[in-house]
Amino acid sequence: MSFVALGGDAGVRPTFFELVAAEKLMPSLKAAVLYSLSVYAQRRPALHHLLDREDELFFLLSMALDRQALAANGGSFAEGLYGLRRAPASGSSGGSSRQPLTDSQRSMSLILLTLVPFLRSKLDSLHQRLQQQQQQQQLQGWRTQPPGTSAAPAAPGSSSSRQGPASPAWLQQLRWRALARRAFQLLYPWVVAGHEGARFAYQLLYLLGRTPYYSPGLHLLGLEVVRLTGQEAMQQDQERRRRRAERLSRLARPGGGPWLWRLLRQGWARAGHLAADHTRSTLILAVFAFKLLEWWYTSAEQRLGDPKALPPPPPPPALPAVGVAAGGVALPDDVALCPLCGRRRTNPAMLATSGYVFCYPCIHREVEERGRCPVTHAPAGLDHVRRLYQSA
Repeated sequence: MSFVALGGDAGVRPTFFELVAAEKLMPSLKAAVLYSLSVYAQRRPALHHLLDREDELFFLLSMALDRQALAANGGSFAEGLYGLRRAPASGSSGGSSRQPLTDSQRSMSLILLTLVPFLRSKLDSLHQRLQQQQQQQQLQGWRTQPPGTSAAPAAPGSSSSRQGPASPAWLQQLRWRALARRAFQLLYPWVVAGHEGARFAYQLLYLLGRTPYYSPGLHLLGLEVVRLTGQEAMQQDQERRRRRAERLSRLARPGGGPWLWRLLRQGWARAGHLAADHTRSTLILAVFAFKLLEWWYTSAEQRLGDPKALPPPPPPPALPAVGVAAGGVALPDDVALCPLCGRRRTNPAMLATSGYVFCYPCIHREVEERGRCPVTHAPAGLDHVRRLYQSA
């Protein structure tokens, strides 16, 4: 299973996007594998031990996959999925015939593909842990003491314990340890920045067609990534079949032991060949299937967990009728007139329960006699009468 010539032309040189896709495949695969384990660990607590060693687990997995891919196709596991392989750098830009990798080139490629990312992950974790410890000390108000001014208690029975916590050897050891820790915290970010800057420079030059090397590691090994042609794929398949046939015939020889032992060895070899042929496809399909099921169940849970739409609230009650419709006095067309006396308001006053303005003598007498608003018939008292003062 390989995505041959993904977005590229028929040439040997792969496109920049093919190499980026191949480079991002293994981190995505690691995230998918770890997420799958974390989900299964919720029901199988024993799997938490594997999650505690996630770097070592994926290191072994990637080493097995890349080792088999380098031996079979001359490229990494991710490069093989995109129809790519590694080949010694050639001065000619258009040659389609490249020599296969040597054993040393395969070994060094395997180290760069598996061991270097593993060490990088461990160093990142160590640097992050030291930074967190330093931040916690700063938050707690601890003052960092100069190296050698105080000594931690030694383990009972050790040589430093017998010499005393203030022995020169113990102080020297603490001093060197503190200096090494501080140097690592200061220098490691610069080393990472330099490495990432070099990678970016190589990728930019490769995108512009100025170098055949996609990364500094490939340049160091003198290798470049080329597209696997159909003829080379057929040759690799024929060579693989020939080696397997020779191995099975060698295991079937009478001098290889009892017939039952030879039969078991042949069955084991055939099982290994079957696993090598389908491990890559099975792993990728399993990850895709798991992500599909995860999306499906996540969407279902979200639909079930979403709050149901509340029914619209009832409309507010209609405003009470005013004026004649409410049994009160009619409102004049001219807002400057008093609704009670019908003349222009003098000494205006407002009734707080309804908001209408009257003449103060009119509304005072009305509220005192009837205890309600003359327009809306809302209950009102003399304390609801508010005098209004107009500026000249």
